[in-house]
Amino acid sequence: MRSSVIIKSTKYGILILLDENVSFEELVKDICTKFAESRKFWGNARMIISLEGRDLSPEETQCIVDAIELNSDVKIILIEDKNVIRDIRMKDKIDKYFHDDIYVNAKIIKGSIKRNAKITSDSSIVILGDVKKGAKVEASGNIIVIGTLEGEAYAGYPEDKTMYVVAQEFLSDVVTIGGITRKPEMHKKWYQRTSNKDTEPLGVIVWNDNELLIEPLRSGILKHIK
Repeated sequence: MRSSVIIKSTKYGILILLDENVSFEELVKDICTKFAESRKFWGNARMIISLEGRDLSPEETQCIVDAIELNSDVKIILIEDKNVIRDIRMKDKIDKYFHDDIYVNAKIIKGSIKRNAKITSDSSIVILGDVKKGAKVEASGNIIVIGTLEGEAYAGYPEDKTMYVVAQEFLSDVVTIGGITRKPEMHKKWYQRTSNKDTEPLGVIVWNDNELLIEPLRSGILKHIK
């Protein structure tokens, strides 16, 4: 009997092909079974998933994410649906470090930015990888790095101070937002906590009009952006 769900590995995560001719309930049941049976195979990976084969509502997409995470140790960090990348769980659940439309017009880079390369965008940039030392990323909007930022990042080019930079790990000494170039400073209460934890996403914003503040996203730092 042909399965209603086919899972394929991709360079950045997994592709899930969904049968459009079965009920959604059957799809979810098959997803639960497949990921429960292959829990050891997937391990505790952080993945980007692509969903193809049928139209899904936001609620159905969330249900699929929940089914995967409840039946495995996989953590879904982003969802690609119809060539649009989203993080649907950010809405109404935790602090929105992505604006609702961050991915609609953003430039999506599927991979790391290599040394001495320069990437620019007249909107936001989402990098599904690292920004290597010596590389430069420049965007009129926000910059989101699903990896390590070692190179230069200039968000809000040339003078928009309302933008931000987010990265899974910051190794770059200098960040620029809206023309302000500084080494971001972290508040002492967060410095001690983050140094004792596994790497967690950090955000950088303009603070007091001419300073750059860096904090874990869980601190709610991006709520201060107007």
